[in-house]
Amino acid sequence: MMFKTRKLTTALLAAGLMSTSMLASNASAVTVSDNGAGSAAVVPYYTINEGWRTLLNVTNTTDNSMVIKVRLHEARNSRDVLDFNVALSPRDVWTAWISADENGRPVLRTEDTSCTIPLSVRDSGATANELAYSGTFSDHTDTDGDISRMSEGYIEILTMGEAPAGAEDTVDSLPWAAKHVDGVPNDCGMVDSAFTADAGTWAPADFGDAIPGEDGSGDPAARGEGAYGPIMSSTPLKVNASLVNQSRGIAAGVESLHLADYGMGQNFVTAQQFPYFLEPTLVSGTQLWSMSGLGDFTDAIGRSTVANEWASNPQTGAATDWVLTFPTKRFHTDVDGDNMQAACNAYRNEGTGGGSFLSTWETDLQCPGNIFGSETFQAEDNGRAPIVVGYDIYDREEGSFRVETDGTTVSPAPPPEVTIDTLIYEANVVKIARNASEMESALNSAIARSVDTNQLVSNANTGWAEISFGADGDSSLPVTGFIFKQRDFGDPSRNYGQATEHAYDTNVTID
Repeated sequence: MMFKTRKLTTALLAAGLMSTSMLASNASAVTVSDNGAGSAAVVPYYTINEGWRTLLNVTNTTDNSMVIKVRLHEARNSRDVLDFNVALSPRDVWTAWISADENGRPVLRTEDTSCTIPLSVRDSGATANELAYSGTFSDHTDTDGDISRMSEGYIEILTMGEAPAGAEDTVDSLPWAAKHVDGVPNDCGMVDSAFTADAGTWAPADFGDAIPGEDGSGDPAARGEGAYGPIMSSTPLKVNASLVNQSRGIAAGVESLHLADYGMGQNFVTAQQFPYFLEPTLVSGTQLWSMSGLGDFTDAIGRSTVANEWASNPQTGAATDWVLTFPTKRFHTDVDGDNMQAACNAYRNEGTGGGSFLSTWETDLQCPGNIFGSETFQAEDNGRAPIVVGYDIYDREEGSFRVETDGTTVSPAPPPEVTIDTLIYEANVVKIARNASEMESALNSAIARSVDTNQLVSNANTGWAEISFGADGDSSLPVTGFIFKQRDFGDPSRNYGQATEHAYDTNVTID
């Protein structure tokens, strides 16, 4: 699907909302792909709640070899909870699934033989952890170290580096080591060891010191000649995802957001060790440890409205959840200069150089202007960054009502009283239904928000809705997502689910 784009750069400059680090020019600006593949992809939602599993399938559609970053973000503030790399040989496919362990943590497992970095991910799976929002890295008192915060979120898959077709034929090169022979790579141990830092050491105690290595990469052997160089393919990756609840007999495929030309001409390979594995991000643009691609990303998926259907009928087992994910909200609202796990920190945003990995940082933190119009996640220690939104709710016979809110609201026109929740997280789940606040989320989400449709005079159980951004629907925000609709008859052999991508409008001009 192609979307019209709009240009925010001039408007943001005029408003003084762009730091100098965002002004670096890209060889090719990132766009929403028009062919269903990309050099970066966002899976808008994963979940392990109440028996749900999330399935992943990543295909390298090219004859080139490449290494990709797989990163799980928790829903509230998008802190990283699992981060590793996968080395894909030409035309390779990598598959995995995410489910809950006995303690309620997400565990990613795979039966695929492709090389992972670290190799232990392939051989024994990987358990997500709460380090990025705990203790020294905490962003909110009430959820400091709370493992339930990891139970849902979204996934980034980013191309880091690439080697041209034929590189895998050179014996003892990394592309050769990752190449499958009779279904098994030549030497995954060699691939794994090539992602250790070779540019000195750096530890949390060294905060304030330069991050070593070219572009702050740590200079792993995986970066450069005989390994992986700059990204050269516009749309190499096809990413499929599914949500499955086997015990309930409900599942659906989820459309990923594929982005073309991410990182073109850049080498984003980093050591898979702290702090290097924090890079690249979706907005690395032309440089590690920067947000030079934030403006292009906002241009690419900035949308003023989101529209889709809703259905809720307890008698027929129908229920609908909306998923709305803002993949770059954290760069505007997660602000903590001396916290490396914060999206906007001194290493990405100090001074005027577009990242400070080459020098010690000082106190001149320059985060981008907050286009979301909300407080930071850390403000008042309340763990929320609410967005001003408007809800237009319709039944199927043109009946409607509108509510605008930037917080939990009771409609001013009783009877009846209607609960309307705002969007407060990076990844949001919204129930739209009569008495929605009293209903279970179709996805069993622990953070589901509620929009009651009780004001519809028809008392309808079905309809559609449009969510607009800004007090008057005059803002445009980078958003992606889908609706998940279930029919639960109480019989797993008859139950089913479906996921449908949202419709968007981008016709907003910011003065």
